[in-house]
Amino acid sequence: MKKIILVLAVLTVFLSSCKKDFTELEKPIANKTMVDLTIDDNFNWKTTKDIVVKLTGSTGARVLINSTEGTNYHKGMLTSDAEYVTKITIPTYINEVELAYNGQELTLNIENNKIEYHFN
Repeated sequence: MKKIILVLAVLTVFLSSCKKDFTELEKPIANKTMVDLTIDDNFNWKTTKDIVVKLTGSTGARVLINSTEGTNYHKGMLTSDAEYVTKITIPTYINEVELAYNGQELTLNIENNKIEYHFN
C-alpha cells in the first residue's frame, strides 16, 4: 500500500511540474472594428477599368478582343479602311489583351487605358 501511495505522489509531482507558463508569450489582442480602419483618401476601390479600343484593318473581317487567358471581352466587325472604336470593361489588374483578326493574332499592352492598332 505504501508503494502505491509513493508512486501516486511521485506521479502527481511529476505531472504538475510539466505545466508551462504561457503568460509571458501571450499578448493582448486589440478589439478592432471596421470603423477603426484607416484608408488613404486616394485609394481606388474600383475592380474594373474602361478601355477605349481603336482598330483599323485593310479588309472586312471579324475582330476578337480577348484576355491572355482566353476570356473573350469583345467581338466586332471591322470594315475595310474604316476606324472601329469601342469601349470595353476589363479587370483593373489586366495590362494586356490579345487581338485576333483575319488570321492574325497578337498581344498588345494597354497604355493610358487605350489600345490603338492598324491591321495590315
